[in-house]
Amino acid sequence: MKILIQISVFSFLVSTSSCQTTNPKDKIIFDKNKCYDEKLMLLKKTQLYNEVMSAFRDTFPILKTKKEYFGVPEVVTNQIDDAIFFKKDSTECMLIVLKKSRPPDLVFATARTVRGFLKDNKWQFDVSMDFYFEKDYFELFKENSFENISKLARYSVLTDGDIKRKGCEIDDEYWFVHLKN
Repeated sequence: MKILIQISVFSFLVSTSSCQTTNPKDKIIFDKNKCYDEKLMLLKKTQLYNEVMSAFRDTFPILKTKKEYFGVPEVVTNQIDDAIFFKKDSTECMLIVLKKSRPPDLVFATARTVRGFLKDNKWQFDVSMDFYFEKDYFELFKENSFENISKLARYSVLTDGDIKRKGCEIDDEYWFVHLKN
């Protein structure tokens, strides 16, 4: 019993100390990302995840030539995030491309979502919406790093603007029906 109490106290201390913020919005972002990171660790071990990521990495150099979506290479650096958000039936997904401008004083960061879908048993991709993050979006994210842009982008996809949304599942209706129309 004493061991169980010690483990519980240790778990509580670790979980509370790992969130380095007292700002409620930052905590919500932290919690959403922590939830999704746990899910992503398992997802990365699946054949589906690896199949989609491989197809997207092969396709991205072509998509990136669309400067209106991904910027001019001399000004914008793009990086594929390792997050994938699947529709419940796994026939569609959302991916994220993180974008950072040089110099960083132009725009703090943006992220472009890309919709993936199965067509004739092959994954194809269409550019979707952009997220823009202000330089002082939250105190925790002042550094213009891809890691921070990823946290903000994943949070935005997970909540689709509704911070009260529980867990780390996306809204199929919003991402795969509403945005397609």
